Amino acid sequence: MKENNNLKNITLARWLIQHADKEAYRAGRLTGWKHPLVTSELYQAVGGRSQFLQQAKCLEEEFNLENRERILFEKYNMGADIRKIHYDVEIVPELCEREGVADPREEQQKWVANVEHFKEQVLDCQWLLPYYDGLLSKLRQGKIVAEAGEDLLFRCLNAVATQKEFIWERVFSVRVFDDSKLFKAMYRDRIFNILKNYSIFYIEGMEKDELFAMHEIHSYGQTLEWKGPLQYRIIEDGLEGSVEHGGKKEAESPLINTAWNRYGTVLNSQTLEHSAPVALPGCKKIMTIENKANYEDMLYREDALYIYCHGYFAPKEVKFLKGILELADPGCEFYHWGDMDLGGIRIFQFIKSHVFPQIAPYKMDVESFQEALRLGTARMLKEETRHKLEKQDAGVLQELKEIILATGKVVEQEKFL
Repeated sequence: MKENNNLKNITLARWLIQHADKEAYRAGRLTGWKHPLVTSELYQAVGGRSQFLQQAKCLEEEFNLENRERILFEKYNMGADIRKIHYDVEIVPELCEREGVADPREEQQKWVANVEHFKEQVLDCQWLLPYYDGLLSKLRQGKIVAEAGEDLLFRCLNAVATQKEFIWERVFSVRVFDDSKLFKAMYRDRIFNILKNYSIFYIEGMEKDELFAMHEIHSYGQTLEWKGPLQYRIIEDGLEGSVEHGGKKEAESPLINTAWNRYGTVLNSQTLEHSAPVALPGCKKIMTIENKANYEDMLYREDALYIYCHGYFAPKEVKFLKGILELADPGCEFYHWGDMDLGGIRIFQFIKSHVFPQIAPYKMDVESFQEALRLGTARMLKEETRHKLEKQDAGVLQELKEIILATGKVVEQEKFL
């Protein structure tokens, strides 16, 4: 849907359609008579003065029948020129039919109906409705909305909004488009930009993979890594010898004790889906660590569980970790070690809100920040990031936020290795 402002090689009837094709007309608000001036550019657009006069005469004959005048041409210079056109807006649909083009008002109503159709498919998805309502508001005002006729975009968006179970990105693309690559090639970036504004899962700074993972669409396998004395079981639905778990009858595997994996345990997405933590014997401290180098540098301890968080935990990881929270002793301490920058603050806030409510920062205080400054290991805060940080709710990291803004510096946690 684009405004057509071309004034070359058109008929006078087509020019009148374009003259009327404004927001008021498309919205159905434009009525009565219009009075455009005739210019030399208009003469040229329809092929010159002679062509203009000839076409004007034809239009008068067609639309002024039975003593009903609906278009008039104000002539001067003994009829050799036309100064102004007077036409009733009601003739525009007939002009469109005459020229074999779509009536802009009817087209606008078609776009409204199209968007309403896709909105009706996701009435239960409250966070997405404002997106469709915004499009409809613009369309009803007569505005041009580029995506109003893009059925594939809406189909994809609705599929993202209603996706409830784990699916690989390419499988999702096949389901929506019958093409395993089309989602990534044509729609992934566009859908991400919509989700940034409307998704309930979006947190400022999230990458595409992280946000789509929140919607259960995955471009790579979810993995969870840790070092420590955690014990878990593999659970399968419907097998003999089942036990009660989460309100369902499920089969129970032998206990898996990851204390033997002193250098780290990694669960892939399928294992995460079919496993549950069972015990944390002797664990007194649980720490999530944002950066891989720092995580790898942590040595195994019988009383500590170190979890690599890589950024924002995906849904399956959150579910598994909440099981760990339920197993922890009342006196167990929870910490997060992240970068002293905007991203580190956001990830800490995410973990506190969605995983471990009692978590506290580790080496993310003013003293640690000042030590990094003394060592010369800080880097400059970008101006665009400063504006975002100023608006960020830092919670218990408020003092860290203030010293970052005051110094204009940020620190990555690898500096403390």
